[in-house]
Amino acid sequence: MQKLIEDFLQNRGYTVALIDPKKIIYREEFAAKCQMNYCGRYGRSWSCPPAIGDRDKIQERATQFPIAFLYQKVFPLEDSYDYEGMEAGRRTIMKDTLTLHELLKREKTDFYILSSGSCSLCSECTYPMSPCRFPDKLLISMEALGIDVAVLAREYGLKYYHGPATTTYFALVFLGETND
Repeated sequence: MQKLIEDFLQNRGYTVALIDPKKIIYREEFAAKCQMNYCGRYGRSWSCPPAIGDRDKIQERATQFPIAFLYQKVFPLEDSYDYEGMEAGRRTIMKDTLTLHELLKREKTDFYILSSGSCSLCSECTYPMSPCRFPDKLLISMEALGIDVAVLAREYGLKYYHGPATTTYFALVFLGETND
């Protein structure tokens, strides 16, 4: 299964690092930024706080997996203010992450995925008035859990910043099966 994940991601231009889920650093101050609504999605998405529920339980679940893959992709921008380019990059990693999610479901393997940023499957989220339209595709963001992605990336040899006029997105896939 590890090779399947690595091949899938590398064939799509991602840089991949095999990591130990127990070494992920969760910072309360990072998670607190969600409550301060830095991205504008707090209380407006099923994939963000407070809808995600107990962060400690999610973190505990993640540490139960023996391995994880941190993956990243760098997207060039026209300039540092190229919001459309940033959104295109975010949509690309979300699309590829959802494709990986479907692939792993078909393989009937134990896995868990955290995404880069809030879910954007629907043009308008149903939260909190109605249930999620796609609960089987809902991916919680690493930021919502307070993961220090910069430290994690550096610890496993991935660059967090690739210079001006670029944006880099990360995601994590936790894998329960390690016998390949």
